Amino acid sequence: MSDHLSQHSAFNLAAWNQLIHQDIPATLMLGIRLTQLTPHCAAAWAPLAQNINGHGTGFAGSIYTLGVVTGWTLISALAKTISSNCQVVAGEAHIHYRQPLSGNLVARAELNGAPCASWHSQWQSYRAAKQPLTIMLGTQDSLTAAEMTATFYIKKEELN
Repeated sequence: MSDHLSQHSAFNLAAWNQLIHQDIPATLMLGIRLTQLTPHCAAAWAPLAQNINGHGTGFAGSIYTLGVVTGWTLISALAKTISSNCQVVAGEAHIHYRQPLSGNLVARAELNGAPCASWHSQWQSYRAAKQPLTIMLGTQDSLTAAEMTATFYIKKEELN
C-alpha cells in the first residue's frame, strides 16, 4: 500500500480513490470509484459501459474485482487507524451470482462490531490477523445480484 495515506486520513475518499487507481491499475480501466468510506462501511461504483459482457449485462470478472476492491479498502482503511505499518491482502473470496446486472455496478461492505480487538490478539501470536467480510453487489436500486464472502489478512509489520 502506498505511503501517502496517514492515520489521520484513513477514511479520506479522494486519497483512497487515488491510491486504488495508482496501486491497482485495473480499477482505473474498469472505472471503479469509491463512493463511501467509514470505519464500518465502504461502497464503490463502476459504470456498466466499461464492464459489460456480450449479453449486455455486467461482466462477472468486473463484478468480482469491484467486490474485492471494496472489501480490501474497508479493511485497509480500518488497519490504517491502528498502524501505518499494516499490509492487507485478500486471502480468498467466493462469489455467488444470483442475477444479471443490467445497470451501473455497486458494491457495499459492512463491518459489525469492533474487529480490531481480535486483530491485536492474533498479532500477539505473531501471525496475520484474519477478517471475514461479506460484500453485497448489485445496482443502485438493489444490492441482491451477487454476494461475495471474502477473508482478508492483516499483517502488522514491526518497525526496526
